[in-house]
Amino acid sequence: MINSDAEAEQQNKANKTKREAYRELDKMSIEDMRKCLRLYGMKSDTMSNELVEAKLTEQIEKSPEKFMLKWVNNADKDINYLIEEAIAKNIIRRNRSQYFFGTDMIGNGLDDAIAYLKDKKNQEIMLAIQQEIKSK
Repeated sequence: MINSDAEAEQQNKANKTKREAYRELDKMSIEDMRKCLRLYGMKSDTMSNELVEAKLTEQIEKSPEKFMLKWVNNADKDINYLIEEAIAKNIIRRNRSQYFFGTDMIGNGLDDAIAYLKDKKNQEIMLAIQQEIKSK
């Protein structure tokens, strides 16, 4: 009796997370979906809109918790996206866990790189990265 209640409780939690993830997906524009897929490590620039939506739905089906963590509950998703985009265009290099912009190390791990770019005194570097992304 207790076991089935505990199982049902776990199942309800998982279903609630999935429903929440789908509600968030409904609010997203195609551009947001492309950005989200970039955080999953997928190059979504050349995908059709239908494929973008299908791939993101597939990711939510696989792990709604991961989607909530990467996109919905990620306050730094814009900077995270910027870093992933810069890596894809060889503007930022990643060597194991270290992130480099030119010869400068901007972080030892993704969280460090995000904190570095968020810091007000490093806004020039942030702007330089954004400019290079636009020009490539």
